[in-house]
Amino acid sequence: MANPPSPGRTPAPRILDASVPAAPLLQDRVLLHENARFVPQMRSQLDDDLGGVVTTGEKAGERAYQLRELGYNGALLIDTEAYKTHTATEDAPFLLDESELFSTVDASLELQKARSASAALTPTGYIPPGASRVLKAVMKQAQRIERADTVVSLPISTVWLTDEYVDQLIGVCRRIPHLKALTLVRQFDPMEQAKNVPANLRRITSELADLGLLRSDLAALDALAYGAVFAGIGADSARRHSTPPDEVTLVSDQNHGGPAYPSVLMPSLMCFKGARSLDRLYANDPPMTCNCGICDGRGLDRFFDPGGEARRESEDHNISTWSAWVIELLARKAGLERKTWWRDRCAAAVDQYALENQRLGLSANATAGFRVPDPLRSWATLPITA
Repeated sequence: MANPPSPGRTPAPRILDASVPAAPLLQDRVLLHENARFVPQMRSQLDDDLGGVVTTGEKAGERAYQLRELGYNGALLIDTEAYKTHTATEDAPFLLDESELFSTVDASLELQKARSASAALTPTGYIPPGASRVLKAVMKQAQRIERADTVVSLPISTVWLTDEYVDQLIGVCRRIPHLKALTLVRQFDPMEQAKNVPANLRRITSELADLGLLRSDLAALDALAYGAVFAGIGADSARRHSTPPDEVTLVSDQNHGGPAYPSVLMPSLMCFKGARSLDRLYANDPPMTCNCGICDGRGLDRFFDPGGEARRESEDHNISTWSAWVIELLARKAGLERKTWWRDRCAAAVDQYALENQRLGLSANATAGFRVPDPLRSWATLPITA
């Protein structure tokens, strides 16, 4: 984390003053969502000027403070994951600590700042599909917040990004006078909720000048290309997606109830692939290699190990890979140049699938090899909007 800040950039260390606006601190950053179960690490793969960290979970505040104690001075958010246990209601859109006699939204936000957060996330509960009154209750509570350092968390069912509800979502967001952050909630990849979700996410990030996307995967870069203030990518699959509080998180059939293996970001294919699948695909063939600073030309099939060392190394590889894309993306001028670069990169990745399957002798049976993810195909083929 030694890169010097670019001219004009706003540093994002610990700032206690609630009058300091959140948006300039988070502008053009892609944050890493870290699991608060683990002792925090200094991630050298994160760009000082364009990255940051979100600690997530029950110990998020404690881990954020520990990360500062280790010397981390970058952008930092604390996500207590209220939406994992609490479904927002008209009467209780936010999850507050009932053990505190005078628990308020402001006290919750102030506690995050005291624990070294750069800005404060509202503890919003999960907003179910089509729950218009609940969404408006979040809006009304947010309108009462007078702090400039606030990011209003909107953990929404991905159904809100379908054609039926997206206009309503945009209308309510316009009336929230703070920086906002969407978290898309669904089993597996939220971008696969419906065919029109990728286009509608582009629409909302294009039309709202004060919106971010948290707890996502490569959708973070698509959002950034189309005008999002900031975004976030999870360090592991559980941090890249979130499920409703009343549902048990499902796992891929490929796991078969065994140990959890890392997911690996494939640079030329622009997809996350489970280490178990990579071990199977490359059992009799040379694996795809990577030249990032972590891999140094080694094969991407080497993470088939449930241990902590393999997990950390795979995460560092993933961060190194998407961080390089963030740097390239933001080096382009905002608008058409940025969108075109992103479209072209996604299109090049789509073309690589057939070539890799052919290399493995699987071209006649594509289902046995690598399949182009629907969101990636959408990003590569959707028309570039103004």
